[in-house]
Amino acid sequence: MERLNTLSRNLRTPVKILFYTILFLTMGSTDAFAEEIKVEKGKSIQAAIDRSNSGDIIGIGPGIYKENLVIDKQISLIGEEGAIVDGGAKGSVITITASNTLIEGLTIQNSGTQQEDSGIYVKKAHDNGIKKNKLKNVHNGIYIANSNNNQLIENSITSYESHFSKRGNGIHLFKGDGHLLRGNEISDVQDGIYFDFTRSVQVAENHILHSRYGMHFMFSEQISAEKNKVEKNITGLMVMDSSGIEFIGNRVSDHFHFRGFGILIYETKDVLVEGNEILRNSTGLSLENGANTLTSKNIIAANQVGLEFRGENQQNIFSENNFIGNVVQSKISGGNMRLDNGEKGNYWDDYGSFDLSGDGIGEEAYKAGSLYDRLLQTQPYWQFYFESPSIKLWTKAESLFPSFGTANVYDAMPLVEPAVKLQETKQESKRPLLPGAAGALFILFSLLVIVKGRKLL
Repeated sequence: MERLNTLSRNLRTPVKILFYTILFLTMGSTDAFAEEIKVEKGKSIQAAIDRSNSGDIIGIGPGIYKENLVIDKQISLIGEEGAIVDGGAKGSVITITASNTLIEGLTIQNSGTQQEDSGIYVKKAHDNGIKKNKLKNVHNGIYIANSNNNQLIENSITSYESHFSKRGNGIHLFKGDGHLLRGNEISDVQDGIYFDFTRSVQVAENHILHSRYGMHFMFSEQISAEKNKVEKNITGLMVMDSSGIEFIGNRVSDHFHFRGFGILIYETKDVLVEGNEILRNSTGLSLENGANTLTSKNIIAANQVGLEFRGENQQNIFSENNFIGNVVQSKISGGNMRLDNGEKGNYWDDYGSFDLSGDGIGEEAYKAGSLYDRLLQTQPYWQFYFESPSIKLWTKAESLFPSFGTANVYDAMPLVEPAVKLQETKQESKRPLLPGAAGALFILFSLLVIVKGRKLL
């Protein structure tokens, strides 16, 4: 019996070595035997995809390739400068149904115009990289459905010339999670980035302009948007029926449409709005039936309306925000609300009381909203009397007799100096805000108000 056990042990060792050797070679076979395939002008990219194996790299030379591609295996598609894939105005130009693919360096143009037609359409595919591509004259730029953990890096996306209602979105995310969107340039689409039943997405350093909504959140959660530049759309950030959204360090500016907002939060809970610049919008920040929103250390300046409340907003905290140079500081309709965190409030450049104790906090509460603000909604010509002695007297009377005013929305700990230093943005718009001398004067006036504050003018 002992001799049999010894023989068994002696046989087991070489069998193990053989097993692990075969396993190692099998695991490395994809990369070890990967090919580099070159496609030149006049040849078919799809034919190269069809004959490729998992792990192959397909390089595409300069030229226009008029075909609609389907990528159904793990490959990399790398375009040289001047490599253009043209979808011929039908369907999606590139459809990806495989995971772990890479699309890089291509110009992708002329998709169809149906609802899901796109420059790149990703369907039930995960861990793909879409990098440094130029997508133009497409319905949707990149449409990702029922997929996870895709990376969209430094792509340029525009739609076709039409009213925004007839275009698709720059990036549309439908169901799935874990995506990363970084450094993309998106313009002239319906919505720059549309989050549709999506969760756990990081959105950083993107530039979105000339669209309906810069970012549109619907039934989505756990999304972080940081250091994006969103400008000159109808509305910058539109959040509806979502939760767990973070806006950190973004610049949201120049949404001057008559129904435009910098940030609009509607029936949404658990939102962080921190360290953003919200500048020159029709309405800077609007909350309608929002809950558990923390708004802190933002610059909300040079808007027609700085802060707006509609409906019933509950458990929302504001602290250390700068409200500077807004034509109407706040517009209130709805229930009562306190605009501080119990220790620090916000800086309001039209605050008229003093700091006698030297702790940086005014001795009187700041009352947000007024009868004058409400009157402007129905009688806009009363704007002529803005900051006139009579309106200042009216506002003072409201602070002494609160029953004259609107809902009891107040900052019990108003700051007498700005809470956050104003900084010049490193990215300036390439197009003028308003045409002619009147626009230039308005810009100069706005900058002066931002820097000095309304009281110092």
